[in-house]
Amino acid sequence: MAHAPELRVLCFGASITGGHYSWGLQHHPYARRLESRLRKALPSHQLTVVVDGLSGDRVIRGNYLSRLKPHFDADAERKFDWLIFQGGGNDLVRGEEPAAIFEAMKELWQIGSQGGAKVMALTVTDTQDQRPLTREKYDKLNEMIKVHQQENFFVTDVFSKIPYASMSKEMRKNVWDDGLHFKPLGYDMLGDAVADRLLEILQTASIPNMDLGSNRPEAFGKRGESSL
Repeated sequence: MAHAPELRVLCFGASITGGHYSWGLQHHPYARRLESRLRKALPSHQLTVVVDGLSGDRVIRGNYLSRLKPHFDADAERKFDWLIFQGGGNDLVRGEEPAAIFEAMKELWQIGSQGGAKVMALTVTDTQDQRPLTREKYDKLNEMIKVHQQENFFVTDVFSKIPYASMSKEMRKNVWDDGLHFKPLGYDMLGDAVADRLLEILQTASIPNMDLGSNRPEAFGKRGESSL
């Protein structure tokens, strides 16, 4: 009997990846929605989704490097097919320059690539801080992420998918927790954005037995799309 094809995904980052809300007392990682979507689309696959999100961690002067390396060491027990990476938000809050953050990110992405994984970088998510200087730094870092090119590297622009300022006040109450982190609905929206992009890539790769028909929950899609 043929073995089921495997798909192993590592969701790596800080508090947004960990699904932090209610001051860190509760967690609802976007990986929950991502895994649900992948299981529906790839019913014949053996799927593993691992979450490594450490609240407060930073790309520069943080533990990103020491946390990421063991996942891709040569002697790691199992290899990941995908690294879903997000970082930089805590660095921006601490005053690090976008260019320096981006350079550190490239080194981290390379670890995933050298470990045999395809890399999907997520842009830094939006916040309630709409001051011009803050916007400028976020825009600079996110633009560098979006235009970066390397082999087996992809980007999902989650900043634009869940905008703070242009969202209705009613929807904002349901999506945002503290102006930086999301509530469960916001994390589900983030998971849908990642799933949409990843499934698009996998479909292009012509993965067999892939079911995209009704993969995205209709009610959730309408509610999110009509309220932005």
